[in-house]
Amino acid sequence: MFIKLFIRILAIFGMIAAGAIARRLNMLTKDTASQMSRITTNFFYPALIFTYLVSNFSLKELAENWVLPFGTLIIMASGYITGNIFSRFTAFKNEKEKGQFLFQCTINNYSFLPLPIALMLYGNTGVAYLIFSTLGSEISVWTMGVFALTGNKFRRDSVKNLLSVPMIAIVFSIIVIAIRDMCIYNCPWIIREIGTSFFSVIDIFGKGTIPVAMFIAGSRMADLKVHHLLTTLQGYIITLRLLVIPAISAIVLYLLPFPVEARNILLVVAVMPSAIASVVLSEVYNSDTEFAASSVLTTHLFSLITIPLWLSFLLK
Repeated sequence: MFIKLFIRILAIFGMIAAGAIARRLNMLTKDTASQMSRITTNFFYPALIFTYLVSNFSLKELAENWVLPFGTLIIMASGYITGNIFSRFTAFKNEKEKGQFLFQCTINNYSFLPLPIALMLYGNTGVAYLIFSTLGSEISVWTMGVFALTGNKFRRDSVKNLLSVPMIAIVFSIIVIAIRDMCIYNCPWIIREIGTSFFSVIDIFGKGTIPVAMFIAGSRMADLKVHHLLTTLQGYIITLRLLVIPAISAIVLYLLPFPVEARNILLVVAVMPSAIASVVLSEVYNSDTEFAASSVLTTHLFSLITIPLWLSFLLK
């Protein structure tokens, strides 16, 4: 299973490599990549969220799968607690580096990288499960994640940031599902026809999320500074983010009475590398951007080995 997973994940990383090549050849500027990132987050990804949730869940099924966002909260909390404990015995240059270290331990790449992996392993249903699980991940980013970046100090605008476009898309999707389930047999045919037509267009739009997100990720990695990669602290991040935290998360997930399908998706999330969004957030919250960028690159490179290793072991 390892070889099969490695080859398929390597193929996914091919999309990342394409983005890096485009950036190196100056076919894609840093500003353009940043604009594309915002477009993907605010347009393509919400469309993907809407179509996958609406097409794969009923309101009853959403209620039955509450363990998905709860599970990602557990995964992020495991990283936050582990990072806090380890940071007590680690030397940092300053508080910014310490805060970024804790963020890297807490928040991983919970959406764009696992999306193609979930699709590869479990099809459209797996993607729908993953997207619903991001509700817990988004809450974690703007609570525990921001708490880590700001030296364990909560900021007022963290609550406001919970109203991100992906979060709004999740809530809107749940409302649409509820209305659909209540009116499916009573709606006039013209309403159903309009809904089907718009849904088809949104579905096509949302399918651009995965390749565009991978391409953008590659372009960002091409700009990272290599001379800060080989440090002791980066070694700690690689070990914690890719080995220790996934192990703790997996143990907790197996101890809880989760359905097998939900647990498998959560295990995919648990073994992911650092969040690419940490680079952007480090600038917003005046954290250590250089350390964030280096952590993203190193954990993604090593995850090419650790992801298939973990999944071949955990998903038997």
